[in-house]
Amino acid sequence: MGAEHLIEHVSGKLGVRPGGTTADGKFTLSTVECLGSCGTAPVMQVNDDYYEDLSEDKVDAILDGLR
Repeated sequence: MGAEHLIEHVSGKLGVRPGGTTADGKFTLSTVECLGSCGTAPVMQVNDDYYEDLSEDKVDAILDGLR
């Protein structure tokens, strides 16, 4: 559903590979097999919040809002 592409996008935006943490310690990029939200994929989880129907623009807005 596009998750692989978005993982690469987030990795580039944060400057870390999956499993890595940003230099400021604010973000750790982890991948999981399933978040149980197939109908609204691609999905990412930040702490306890789920973000669904993602695109690069949506991911950028979410991450920029968390900085």
